Amino acid sequence: MADPSSIASAPYFGAMSDHHIDVVRRGIEAFNRGDWDATLELCAEDIVWIPLIQAVDGQQVLIGRDVLRKAWVAQREALGGDAFGVEPRQIQDLGAGTVLVHMRVTGQGISSGVPIDLDYVQLWTIRDGLVARVDKYGSVADALADCGVTG
Repeated sequence: MADPSSIASAPYFGAMSDHHIDVVRRGIEAFNRGDWDATLELCAEDIVWIPLIQAVDGQQVLIGRDVLRKAWVAQREALGGDAFGVEPRQIQDLGAGTVLVHMRVTGQGISSGVPIDLDYVQLWTIRDGLVARVDKYGSVADALADCGVTG
C-alpha cells in the first residue's frame, strides 16, 4: 500500500487539485463581477445547483446553464446589485472531483433594506474540468459527512 503522503505529493494529484481549486476561484471571481458568461463557461451544460437562497421564482434545484443564469440575475437584482457578493473563506480539494467551499454571502434586500450576511458551505463536483454540481450545507461537518469524510 502506498504511503498517503507520497500520493498527496505526486505531480498528478497536485496538478488536478490545483485545477479544481482554480475552477472554483475563477467561477467565484466571475460571479462577483456579474460576468455570467465567464461563470457559466466553467459549468457543465447539465449543471445541478442547490442554492443557499431559494431562487426568486421559487425553484429549489436549478438545472442547466440557462436556468442558472436567470436565477443569478434575479438574485443579484433582489439582493443589492453590485453590493451582493460571495467570499470564499476556505477552499479545499477533497479529491475525486469534490471541492469544499466555506462561503460568506453579503448583500442587502432591495425592497426591504435588510442586510444579508450569511455563512454556509458548498460541495462543488468537478467533472471533465467543469462544475457539474453544487450542493449547500449548513456546516463543514455536514458537508464532510455527506461525502464520507470524517474529521
